[in-house]
Amino acid sequence: MLPDICKDIEPNFLLCDSALEHIVTHFRRELEAGLARRGEDVAMIPSFVPGVPDGTEEGTFLALDLGGTNLRVCEVRLLGNHKFEMKQQKYKVSDDLKEGEATVLFDYIADSVDAFLTEIGSDIAPEKSGPMHLGFTFSFPVEQTAINSGTLLTWTKGFNAKNAIGKDVVKLLNDAFERKHIHVRCSALVNDTVGTLLSRSYQHGPALIGAIFGTGTNGAYIDKTSTVAKLGEKQIRELEEGGEHAGAYMVINTEWGAFDNKRQCLPVSIFDSKLDRMSINPRKQAFEKMVSGMYLGEITRNILLHLIDSNVLFEGYSTAVLNEHYGFDTSFVSAVEGAESDEDVIKAITDILKVKRKHIKERDLELVRWATKLVAHRAAYLAATAVAAVVQHTEKNRREEEKETIDVGVDGSVAQYLPRFEENMRVALRKLLGEDGEKRITIGLAKDGSGVGAALTALQAKKAAERSSKLSK
Repeated sequence: MLPDICKDIEPNFLLCDSALEHIVTHFRRELEAGLARRGEDVAMIPSFVPGVPDGTEEGTFLALDLGGTNLRVCEVRLLGNHKFEMKQQKYKVSDDLKEGEATVLFDYIADSVDAFLTEIGSDIAPEKSGPMHLGFTFSFPVEQTAINSGTLLTWTKGFNAKNAIGKDVVKLLNDAFERKHIHVRCSALVNDTVGTLLSRSYQHGPALIGAIFGTGTNGAYIDKTSTVAKLGEKQIRELEEGGEHAGAYMVINTEWGAFDNKRQCLPVSIFDSKLDRMSINPRKQAFEKMVSGMYLGEITRNILLHLIDSNVLFEGYSTAVLNEHYGFDTSFVSAVEGAESDEDVIKAITDILKVKRKHIKERDLELVRWATKLVAHRAAYLAATAVAAVVQHTEKNRREEEKETIDVGVDGSVAQYLPRFEENMRVALRKLLGEDGEKRITIGLAKDGSGVGAALTALQAKKAAERSSKLSK
């Protein structure tokens, strides 16, 4: 039997049906506000990508993925028939690079691309008319003004490089390529969720939503171009009637990680507040801090410490790991959630938390399972509110092929490795959309969304530039 202290903690983690519905209602309001006005927390950024691929696309492109601990450089060969081949290499992004000068960070990125081409050996021949085309998956909030241009709005996920906010990240990268005399040109900027949506569609057929549940969380979806009211009637008309990146539909990058920054509906506990207060971006990315892998371990650590300080866990004994800010990550949550026996839980506690075996009692195992379950299940339920809000928002504008089955492509460590994440999402989706509504939704991994998606966007940018060049002659 759990101690009484648990009853005080549970209300902000066990979400009832009415709480979920309230969150979805508020979510839809913020989605619509972001489409109507600039400067909203849920920024609803137009990607200027007019649609999703059909799987027949071919070509070889470079792709660059920046958005977490590692920088990834890829060569993607699109083979058509929903297939691709890829070479890739990861390069570590140090804390000094994350928090130093932006020019130093982008010079390092350019050097990494150069090292990849030298070490891995690209078989892309530089075109006679210009450099190699590269798609840049940049997983941070940007105000995108074209397929190859976007201004950084704010850093997230532990990045805080100086003199970057307010600048065009494509220009920062291309300037670095020029300084280093590297024959590569960034021709497309793509958020990782947009890439996930494109990759899922290339491999499995048209998807409505691309969602990242990993280090951070964000989502992209397809909407009618006319719904992006903040573009203005003139630009909407131009996009719908013709131009480089035109169409009746457009992929929208929601930036839903910033949902409810004003704390009007999310279930904020004292443990969430502590995490937020000690973060590098207090009062920002409120939704992300309850859902994504960067934070689930830390929320769990805060709960366990509270139980230790209350002398109901581990006989009141703590460890250096438990006492350290971000002392352990979400892999501990996954290990306990996936444990098949008490011994598995004990192993996670002793190996990861470094708690001595003699301080672990039978009730401690129950408490640790309870704490990780609270955090993991709330993350999945909240993830479902984001999907449900987009599904409800697009009900009237959905394409014919998306009416019967709504496909959601997902990527990220939480989606892939947190046990029962999709299962728990579906429980919440049934509560929000009904059994029939939940059954219509297919959820599947978008294999390498950031790499393949960036390549697909570079392909679109290349084709658009070629069309523009022909028109100007």
